[in-house]
Amino acid sequence: MPEPTAEALLRQARGDQTALNAHTDVAHDMQHELRASRDRYLSLFDHAPTAYLLLDDKGRIFELNRPAATLLGAVGSKSLGRRFARFLHSDAIDTWRQFLRHGLQHDDIHSCELRLQRSSCEAFWARLSGRRHLKTDGTVVLQLALEDISERKQLEQTLLEKERHQRALLDNIPFMVWLKDIDGRFLAVNRAFARSFGGDRAEEFVGKNDFDLVPPALAMGYVAADREVLASRRRIMREEETHNNGHSTWSETYKAPVLDDDGKLLGTVGFAREITARKEAESALLHLNDVLEEEVAERTAEVDARSLALSESERFFRATIDALPSNLCVLDESAGIVAVNKAWREFAAANGGNPDQMSEGANYLEVCDASATGSPGSALEVANGIREILAGKRKSFVLEYECSTPVEQRWFEVRISRFAGEGPVRLVVVHDNITRRRQLTSAQRETSLRLKRLAAHLESVREEQSTRIAREVHDELGGTLTMLKLSLATTMDSLAEAAPLAAPLQGMLEQVDAALQTVKRISANLRPGMLDTLGLLATIRWHADQFSRMTGIAVELDMPAYVSLTAEASTAVFRIIQEGLTNIAKHSGAKKVSITAVTHKGNLILRIWDNGRGLPKDSLGKHDSFGLIGMLERAQNLGGELSLSGTPQSGTQLTLRLPLGAGAAPAIRRKA
Repeated sequence: MPEPTAEALLRQARGDQTALNAHTDVAHDMQHELRASRDRYLSLFDHAPTAYLLLDDKGRIFELNRPAATLLGAVGSKSLGRRFARFLHSDAIDTWRQFLRHGLQHDDIHSCELRLQRSSCEAFWARLSGRRHLKTDGTVVLQLALEDISERKQLEQTLLEKERHQRALLDNIPFMVWLKDIDGRFLAVNRAFARSFGGDRAEEFVGKNDFDLVPPALAMGYVAADREVLASRRRIMREEETHNNGHSTWSETYKAPVLDDDGKLLGTVGFAREITARKEAESALLHLNDVLEEEVAERTAEVDARSLALSESERFFRATIDALPSNLCVLDESAGIVAVNKAWREFAAANGGNPDQMSEGANYLEVCDASATGSPGSALEVANGIREILAGKRKSFVLEYECSTPVEQRWFEVRISRFAGEGPVRLVVVHDNITRRRQLTSAQRETSLRLKRLAAHLESVREEQSTRIAREVHDELGGTLTMLKLSLATTMDSLAEAAPLAAPLQGMLEQVDAALQTVKRISANLRPGMLDTLGLLATIRWHADQFSRMTGIAVELDMPAYVSLTAEASTAVFRIIQEGLTNIAKHSGAKKVSITAVTHKGNLILRIWDNGRGLPKDSLGKHDSFGLIGMLERAQNLGGELSLSGTPQSGTQLTLRLPLGAGAAPAIRRKA
């Protein structure tokens, strides 16, 4: 090659070398800049506040930053190559598969919420946002961003629970409840509201207004009331009457404004309940007052006061129990006092106690135990009764006790009972002043005793009078008739048989003899003379024979040879047998009667049995069974007992048990 050409090539080569060196320097600079840029990217990626991951098309992690490793609870290098599904909770697998499939097939950003599980097996909620990305070599990767939303989920769950509680509270309120915005649209209603307007679910009414539910005239009235509440910022109460198919319905409505923390109006809240029954009662009461105005004018104030008390009692439980006249308190499962009424406080103060120490917060068992320490008795019994009720050994407890003052004797009755049904244990303790009742009972008992003594005295007087009359009839009238009979007989004997007066005198003699028999019978019925001469047993045998001959009813006797009774007791036993046989003849239809008498342990036991149709056991308690009542009174006056046994169609047995010394005068003790 010619020399000029070689030099030119050499110069050209040197120029190319210089240019190549320049390009090499530029390449080194660019490589350095690229490395610095990648380091900055990795630093930003690793220190980003959001957790990022890069997944391949199999869902394996090939890159993640530090927040992601911290969120998953794993070391970054050890997590590379692992499937992201290993960090899923068992209930999130299906959601993740759908998310991964969609992310690898579409270019849009999509997200989901699911539960993950850290390496420590701690579960948490996360929001995943992903997008597909194509690398320069054509492979598909999924860019994934993670956000821990456990706190938000917890808050949402808490809010959901609160909403459920509020919904349960609203739906179980027995009257209608609703919430409106400023424009009158319903934001929320309860189940009672929905049912009242024919709906199945409360959500059906959200967004509607009054004009969608009721006729325009009625809706305009509701809207006017809402505007009044919003304008005045005060609660209002209205009683409204509606007419439907000829029926009138009354409702009571409360409306109030709803304000935020800054006092800005948000809407209105309303409550409504039906008061038709109350209005009808009030109307009936007014009508009754109009009809009876002149007769009950003095009661008008009392009726108004009671009506007002009734209205107040619907709102306040305290007013109800304070209006009770009884001294009342309510105890919990440990006998702690949870409520008392006004009468209870006055009762405590009137009996020398401190009302504050016997009211809410105190323990009633401690109060009883303290009282029992000073004066054991009723307080100890009450305490034991409360403990037995709390232990389930008894359902109630009742005790009458004396609680007197220096100037007055007083009696009280305490009643303790347990609330029925489920729920916490509650006992009701009621103290009532029964002094008046005790006094009336005592007076009634005394009156009854006086009447019994009077009846016994009258019976004794009647027996004495019957005895006297029988004696006089027997002695006077019987003696006179006997003398008359003897005179007639003597006169007839002195006359010739053919005398014309013989026949009339014979008729008169027969009439006198019949009259004499009648006198004997009347005297015996008034009081058999043999009762005083031959004794009780002989008289019973005589009367049984007379009864059998007159009625045709066979009478069997099983009597002791001798029995010693007072005259009063003998009379009572005979009268009981007499009345018993009379009842058998009148009512039983019996063919046979058995009378037995034995003495046992100082008592005479007398039994009268018949084989008739029977007498109910409760016959002694009937108010119109005067014969049985008389027999019972005779037995009781002498300290005895009378009983009936037997059933219909099986006969009846009357049993008398009488002390052998009944009716004897008490012995008089003489001083030495």
